[in-house]
Amino acid sequence: MAAASGRWQFWVDRGGTFTDIVAKNPVGEIVIHKLLSDNPEQYEDAVIAGIRHLCSLRPKNRYLRLRSRP
Repeated sequence: MAAASGRWQFWVDRGGTFTDIVAKNPVGEIVIHKLLSDNPEQYEDAVIAGIRHLCSLRPKNRYLRLRSRP
């Protein structure tokens, strides 16, 4: 297994019914989260909601900044 980076890394598959998020946490563990792609009563965006869940961030925490890699 590769060394821990000290940062989260995310891979996302957004489908018509479900959004799947695979993540590597700061200590190098792989974790997954699956949620409905469309659930406006609970969240605006499934990817952001899933990442917030994995990182244990509250729904309106403003400190979540996402950077995509090419």
